[in-house]
Amino acid sequence: METRKLEHLIELANAGSYSRAASNLHLTQSALSKSIQSLEAELGVQLVERFGRRCAITTAGTLLVERASKLLPEIENLLSDVKGRPDYAGLLRVGFGAGPGACMSSDFIAHVLHEYPRVRLLLRRGTGQFLMSELRARSLDVVIIDTRSVPAADDLAVEPVGFLEGSAVCRTGHPLTILPKVTLQDVLKYPLLNTAISDEAVRRVKEHYRVDLDLRALTTVESEELEPLVEAAARTDAVFLGMAAASHALIKAGRLQRIVIESGFHFPIPISSVRLATKAEPLLTHVVKSFVLEWIRAHDL
Repeated sequence: METRKLEHLIELANAGSYSRAASNLHLTQSALSKSIQSLEAELGVQLVERFGRRCAITTAGTLLVERASKLLPEIENLLSDVKGRPDYAGLLRVGFGAGPGACMSSDFIAHVLHEYPRVRLLLRRGTGQFLMSELRARSLDVVIIDTRSVPAADDLAVEPVGFLEGSAVCRTGHPLTILPKVTLQDVLKYPLLNTAISDEAVRRVKEHYRVDLDLRALTTVESEELEPLVEAAARTDAVFLGMAAASHALIKAGRLQRIVIESGFHFPIPISSVRLATKAEPLLTHVVKSFVLEWIRAHDL
């Protein structure tokens, strides 16, 4: 039995129609139909019921899809172990959330160009809602994102890969930098720049500082693009609240510096890789996950 035929059946089950599945697989509907029919003939059971343009997976087909979805990634891993490092090639489609995208996407591009010359990249950045939508539409293979942006859902496989440190930064020479100690109230006197703040972050700030305030209501500029926020902080008196790694380059250049807020609030930001649980994991996603793990270890600020 060819694993390719199983992949075709899994995609058909996920897509719900031959036309959508064929498009996702870059096949003609005729080629996909022949592949499914060949698998049915090989197994001697009906896997798909056809109703004109619509189709439904039979009980036998559903059982095969469930088992094959778990087995195919293991087969890929086994073959990789036997052959040694696989010859990675093909299209890898990766989505980055705002923080990870600003921090590591350029390094990831350089890494793939250097280490995997036969891999083609398609990158997307955006909100958690947008990236999950693209993932479910089969337009992305994997997403690297703040774990708190991922909704709980049975069709998503969420794998934690590490933490990035959150911090406050301001321009070099900012009035805050000459204070003997900086309090939260000192910071709140200036415009705040950040990405969307999670409920958890609001709760932890309230508990740690014992204040009844919602940082979201005090935000001056909110954006899913961190680079403009960091650059704005370097040019104005605004304070950037977000992933420390996003401002690391400007800190090294002497344009920004980190602010240590009194009482030493520590706020690690959890990062995860997310893919569709109902789809066999593409081998190329290991390229992304291994890179992210190493990047986080190397940039533990």
